[in-house]
Amino acid sequence: MNPARRFLIGLLAAVVVAGAFLAWMSRHSFRRVPRSIEVGLKGEAVENDSLLLQKWLEAEGRKVTRKGGELLAGELPEGGVVILLRLSRPLTPAEVETLLAWVRRGGHLLTDGTPAPFNDDRGLAALHKALGVTLKNIRPEEIEFLTPKQREGTDTFEEGEVPYRIRRSSRWRLVPEHAGSWGFSMGYKGLEVLLTREEGKGRITLTPDLSFVYRRTLAELDHAAYLHRLLSLQAGEGPVVVWSRPTELSLFLWLWNHAKAPGLALLALLGAWVWKGWPRFGPMLPEPLARRRSLLEHLTASARLMWWGGAEVHLVARTRTALERRAQRLNPAFGSLAPGAKAEWLAQATGGTADAIHAALDDRPGRSSQQLAQDLITLERLRQRLS
Repeated sequence: MNPARRFLIGLLAAVVVAGAFLAWMSRHSFRRVPRSIEVGLKGEAVENDSLLLQKWLEAEGRKVTRKGGELLAGELPEGGVVILLRLSRPLTPAEVETLLAWVRRGGHLLTDGTPAPFNDDRGLAALHKALGVTLKNIRPEEIEFLTPKQREGTDTFEEGEVPYRIRRSSRWRLVPEHAGSWGFSMGYKGLEVLLTREEGKGRITLTPDLSFVYRRTLAELDHAAYLHRLLSLQAGEGPVVVWSRPTELSLFLWLWNHAKAPGLALLALLGAWVWKGWPRFGPMLPEPLARRRSLLEHLTASARLMWWGGAEVHLVARTRTALERRAQRLNPAFGSLAPGAKAEWLAQATGGTADAIHAALDDRPGRSSQQLAQDLITLERLRQRLS
């Protein structure tokens, strides 16, 4: 068999064996541990933040619908439940009368007083006023144990039961004008997190904050069990309407929600373009003319680079040699003179100092960098004066 072919077959066999070994190792030498990976919301869950609430209520056996806009008597389920969420546009007095009439006929009204998205109490103000309740924005110091913006509540409906762990806002509380007019209240020193009472054949349940029912927070802590307890305050398994009145989406809000990154990049580009074309104070300075450097600058820079690179001894020796050649042309007997006589002759010919010249002509090693620099200056001056 051809040696090259034999080598290729052997290499292929080695690759196959190595691959099989790695595959075996990957299946038998590493533990497989399942792990949940957050992939984010998609589809309807992106636009509908109460989708999990609706699916959960459907799993409980209730018929659930999602509605919005104006509250009309014909759209309220008789004997069912209406959950009011995020009323960015306030209820009108007529809508309040429609709701209360529906409750008295056997409906159960559950409200979320969270002032989103405008951070105020206008959404349910008309309903609260009709019921003699105020949604109050409290300060942390009014309740000693409320310091962070969010806290875990430990709510109990009956003495001795296991508390419900709820995460709610520490800012907003319900303050009733007549606490005795409510069948059940839950709170601290008149600042209530729950007010409920029978109204005719139905029930009204007010809360300052149901923000935990949105998106995945419903599945955290005891949020689902707490909501189930609120719904069970009124007997019956009637249909549920999740009623929300979201903000009318403007073009700017739509772009912000769906194209934030390219929009900000475009604004930055536009700002840079405006800044570039904006008039300055005074005339713009002309661009400096490009000038070629002289050969002398190049030589100076080269010599400086060589000096920093440790070639100072070489530069001094070359300069000393050039000086001696020029002196030899002027005085043929210069090469046969002793070092002291050379220094004396150069001092007479150039008007220099004999001691400094004698030191510059000394080529023995061991001189410092400063002494070499001084020698180089002396030698160059002597060479120029001899020309």
